[in-house]
Amino acid sequence: MNARIRILSLAFLSIVATLPSLAQDKWPSKPIEIIYPYPPGNEMDVVTRLLAEGMSKRLGVPVQVINKPGGGGVVGFAEMTRAKPDGYTIGTWTPGPGISQIVAGNTPYKMSDYQSVGGMLINDFVLAARGDIPANNLKEFAAWAKKNGKPVIIASYAPAAVPALIAAKIAKRDGWPYKVVSFPNPTIKELIAGDADLSTAGAEGALSYAKAGQTKILSAWGPDRNPNYPNAATPKEEGYGELFTWGGMAAPVGVPKDIINKLSSVMMEALKDKPVQDQLKKSGIPGLPMTADQMSKRVADDSKWISELMTELGMTKK
Repeated sequence: MNARIRILSLAFLSIVATLPSLAQDKWPSKPIEIIYPYPPGNEMDVVTRLLAEGMSKRLGVPVQVINKPGGGGVVGFAEMTRAKPDGYTIGTWTPGPGISQIVAGNTPYKMSDYQSVGGMLINDFVLAARGDIPANNLKEFAAWAKKNGKPVIIASYAPAAVPALIAAKIAKRDGWPYKVVSFPNPTIKELIAGDADLSTAGAEGALSYAKAGQTKILSAWGPDRNPNYPNAATPKEEGYGELFTWGGMAAPVGVPKDIINKLSSVMMEALKDKPVQDQLKKSGIPGLPMTADQMSKRVADDSKWISELMTELGMTKK
């Protein structure tokens, strides 16, 4: 009898030992939370919510978007990096909280605290000049800026914001002096008011002003030419490298690779859904369908040039 009890006990313990792995195999078995580190209502927020709906249908569990704004995206992204690495808490992000704010020493987390899930979209920006400046491209603008002799005033979010860093990279390579002036939401209006010579403005918002001749689009930032600005070359075409800002999804480090791959896969599928495509088209935002591995390479490439430039400009943490 004792031997039989012993055998049954061992069998029971063997079954219990397999339960964690069985539970893991059933992922997902509860709602998934996407932390959006910015206020609700903007284009990326809308796209994220549409993606969440598509991911929910494919995963069979609710996928909820939770807004956690603050610190230029740092507050929400920090909460995501601290979450349990089980695949039930992920987040959206941009190069600011993901790279430049880390390099500047403004975050409680490191790049090693997160991993990419995939790419979502391109945050479409242009480098726009005042309409009265006699330049239609970066080469002509560089000639004007050097002849003008005064620092070029660039309207952007902040000196360490990635759009401002892209403008700074262009200025340094072409050899013209500049000064970044911070605005909460830089647009063409700063140019019309005479508060700036250049603006790192949203591509869609600049379109009507460009058509009216109130601004000149010197460069459109993306991997390909913006169809609304067919004559504006990309930074890559002009020899500055592939420079653009993006939005994607990330997860805490430690989430198993199979779960990351599953999240990446369903996100890529959801990007193809008609509601998502319609919203991207309506907002004038190109999609950026990148897998986890592709997005990791994008982040590594951007980290390199951003870190080098910020170090050169004295913006890195001492």
